[in-house]
Amino acid sequence: MLRKALTTVLIAATALSAFALPDRPEDRERRREWKEEDKEDRRYWKEQDKHERKFWKEQERENREHRAHRYDDDDRDHDRGRRHVAPPWMNSYWRQGESRRYVALVPGDPSRMYVFLDGRWVLRQVRDPRARLDLEGAFRLPMAPPPIAPPRIGLDLHVVLFN
Repeated sequence: MLRKALTTVLIAATALSAFALPDRPEDRERRREWKEEDKEDRRYWKEQDKHERKFWKEQERENREHRAHRYDDDDRDHDRGRRHVAPPWMNSYWRQGESRRYVALVPGDPSRMYVFLDGRWVLRQVRDPRARLDLEGAFRLPMAPPPIAPPRIGLDLHVVLFN
């Protein structure tokens, strides 16, 4: 019984204190200052978030940047006897022991190429746009006579030898 009475008195006291105290001008001024500080804080952190997003976006752009594989453009006249190295992403196409690696490039379509494996030509689809840049650059390499004629698809394939 005492508990019920005490609870009722506390609730009544809380309600009366909220309604009984008049809203003083200093309280209003203090609340207005807090609101202004809150606004400034939000603006500051919003600006900080914007700068941070911009920073990480630039970092991501730099990480995605791809430099095309070099095919020694300087010495185009001295191609005889030169060894051309395949781009690193192509290394998984051949077996370890193979020293002569032939690739037949489809002109006008950098997404397809034929790779010479175990005495036959195998079609490989290239979906990565960075790898397509490398294949477009490989058209500047001299043509090599393949051990077996490449497949006939209605176009003259550009056969390149990588040593």
